[in-house]
Amino acid sequence: MTILLNNHGYDNESWRKELCLQLPEFPVKVFGEHPIDPEEVVYAMVWNHPPGDLRRYPKLKAIFSLGAGAEHFVSDPTLPDVPVVLLADPAVARDMSAHVLYWVLTFHRRYGEYRAQQQDRIWHRKPIVPTDRFRAGVVGLGRIGTEVARRLGGFGYVVSGWDASQREIEGVQCYSGMEALGEFLDNNDVVINALPLSHQTRHFLGGGVFAAMRKGSFFINISRGAVVHDDALLEALDSSHLAGAALDAFAEEPLPAEHRYWSHPNVFVTPHMSGATFPSSAVAVISNNVRRFEKGLEVYPLFNREAGY
Repeated sequence: MTILLNNHGYDNESWRKELCLQLPEFPVKVFGEHPIDPEEVVYAMVWNHPPGDLRRYPKLKAIFSLGAGAEHFVSDPTLPDVPVVLLADPAVARDMSAHVLYWVLTFHRRYGEYRAQQQDRIWHRKPIVPTDRFRAGVVGLGRIGTEVARRLGGFGYVVSGWDASQREIEGVQCYSGMEALGEFLDNNDVVINALPLSHQTRHFLGGGVFAAMRKGSFFINISRGAVVHDDALLEALDSSHLAGAALDAFAEEPLPAEHRYWSHPNVFVTPHMSGATFPSSAVAVISNNVRRFEKGLEVYPLFNREAGY
């Protein structure tokens, strides 16, 4: 009855301590650090685990992700036929929403321009529209996107959202399907990407999407970098069709030192920190799901193998 733990080198010890505290009935063994009898492993709690390894454990009941994404499962064709439970930590959704709110405020209230004015000791108040006339749109209305939309609406912004399938969120104008994407994009002053990375969404945000956005609007990415076509985004920024972008995730991480995002005057780079996962809150969610699973109850959210997220 052992838990296999592998957070791909990201502070495995803190995760082990929390698992031992919150699931004391299950011994925890860290992948690559302790001898592990494959016959003992019943749960795997992993992030970016080596493809193929999870098939070595014949009594494996379920796999738990230690992060919000699912791309490492999508890239493993040998994934055993057991439930894969993604991490739905409310603390992560809250922090990512706060990150988005910071950048929406920055773009709406023109704080970046005031910072530049300060360097030259310029006292000049810039015109802005009232908060209830500044329009924010969220692409991808899953768990994170929905939380972001609700938080922005609660702050007084006019919020809409787009998803491939129909969604209903109180206070949010929801668009769905490719035929509605253009209208949605043109209707917003800032667009936030919260799409998961899958085979269908890789480079989904390309030249056509950025061209359809309102001239002078802004872009925020809190999803995976590969959802964005970098050259298309840079072209939209270089031409001043887009006024700015706040990017927290990139196709290659760490972002290479020579990448143009670092030096572009209208790009703000943060090192994939918008929604840090803390073991204490994350393990509370995971342990609750483990106990539910042990009782034969439903666990959430499950990885959709067909959709890839």
